[in-house]
Amino acid sequence: MRKLAAAIALATAVTALATGTAGTAAATPAPASAPAPTAVPARHLALHGWTLLNEHGPGANPGERLTAQVSARTVDGRARGHAVVQHVFEKDGTIRAEFDVDCLTVDADGAVTVTGPISRMMLTPLGGEPQPFLPGQHPEAGLTFYPADGQGERRVGWERTDPARHTEVTRCGAVPAGFWVIGGGTVLHR
Repeated sequence: MRKLAAAIALATAVTALATGTAGTAAATPAPASAPAPTAVPARHLALHGWTLLNEHGPGANPGERLTAQVSARTVDGRARGHAVVQHVFEKDGTIRAEFDVDCLTVDADGAVTVTGPISRMMLTPLGGEPQPFLPGQHPEAGLTFYPADGQGERRVGWERTDPARHTEVTRCGAVPAGFWVIGGGTVLHR
């Protein structure tokens, strides 16, 4: 139950399912480059993917399963789609956040960002029923999928606006990398 309690704290920070800068991940920022180029919504893009993530480093994460799934597209600069980030704790339960995509962008370095308001967060204790978490709150959330670095490692940023933690996700704004991709991937069609 201690892990589930920790997960709830992470959910407030948009959980391990939602803390793009929590724990050891905070020590490893997004790939550095010149000042971040301003990304603007493209006229026609489609992003589809499922990734298995680890906030502690590249490699297996026993007892936990953190995934991000996204299906989004833009048509004439208007983004539509859905994203789900889910953290399953083998002995404690699941936390799931879903958001409706309001922006899909690609920056000059190839990082792909989707943002949108959280439509639903659910907490499901092991063996229990799903319960709404933070009902009625719909802060902006975002996922950024970074291209592989020099060592071939792929990173993902995940965050939501949380005034209690002084975090803010802006529409179309990139989220700093906080997780390693250890399985799956994303496909971007232009």
